[in-house]
Amino acid sequence: MAPLDRAHIALEINAIREETEEAHRKGKRLETLIATIFRAVPGLALEDQDVVSDFGTQEIDLYFMNTCPIDGLHFLDCPLIVECKGWSSAVSSRELRYFASLLKDKGRRSGVFIALEGVAGNPANRTAGFFHLTAAMIEGQTVLILTGEDLLDIGSGEDLVKLLQRRLMHQVKSQVAAGVEAKAVKKRKASRRAKAGEGDS
Repeated sequence: MAPLDRAHIALEINAIREETEEAHRKGKRLETLIATIFRAVPGLALEDQDVVSDFGTQEIDLYFMNTCPIDGLHFLDCPLIVECKGWSSAVSSRELRYFASLLKDKGRRSGVFIALEGVAGNPANRTAGFFHLTAAMIEGQTVLILTGEDLLDIGSGEDLVKLLQRRLMHQVKSQVAAGVEAKAVKKRKASRRAKAGEGDS
């Protein structure tokens, strides 16, 4: 896989972060950078950008054809939808919920969400945005998050593939843990109700 220019990626991320007056320009610059990085992955080609629905209610930032070769993103959808948020703060849970709903509406099973400054919430406790990631997986949609710090570590298409593989495996394990935890909570509640019932008799 062709190498990527790490220095260029770092310069672009810094420029995007320093842009404080023009949100539209900031977003377009991030989309351009993400398109460059993703095109370094075998089998990915940018099909369209800023696709707006007929009713103007939904927009897709980046829309990639993904032929799913074994050395590419064979574990993600074709076509692949990528959302880009260059916000100066963490992305809210509402945005993640909206993106998961968009994937479901379009019949997609997976998508990538770029959140330059991360996502609101605690991943360990699955609060705020991380709760919606778990909830989306239950509904059949997998949303993989990449942050600005993640992008700085990417030096090739292979790096991006490996990063998304790790993110997918971590998210599946987290979702399984959430299911086990939920069952344990239900079991404890049922036990307490049973004991309370014995006390009443």
